[in-house]
Amino acid sequence: MMTHDDLQALQEYGFQLKYEDSTGKIYVSSQKEMFICEIKEPYMPIEDFKNLLIQKGLLMKEYPCRKFIFDKREIRGFHQPSMEWYYSVWKPKMQEKFGLSVHRKLFTKEAWFRKSVEAGRAEIRKKYPDSPCHQMDIQVSETIREAINN
Repeated sequence: MMTHDDLQALQEYGFQLKYEDSTGKIYVSSQKEMFICEIKEPYMPIEDFKNLLIQKGLLMKEYPCRKFIFDKREIRGFHQPSMEWYYSVWKPKMQEKFGLSVHRKLFTKEAWFRKSVEAGRAEIRKKYPDSPCHQMDIQVSETIREAINN
């Protein structure tokens, strides 16, 4: 759930809610050419995950995006097939179609979840060694403001 400072940053940088469903929200800042995708549920089935990111791709046809911030702080269930699709299919496609290669992620502070993400990324590196996602600027941030500014 977004903090007061997160919501303040959204307002300061001109983010507007452009899409919402039961599992997530997508905000766009035309002035910053950034998107923020916030997941609202502790667990997200893969089809809902894919749908949310497909909606983001559709919005990119209307709004330029040089940085994508993915707020996954509410997620408590790690799902490797979702992460694999995200890294092996979605990210390369967004880079190819729109030049998007800057990604910031926010996760729960729970150490086991962050370790699962690291292990999942290592598995993806082994399985897809030539994927362009390995050359992207992908960093973990702790707040929306930090993700916007770094």
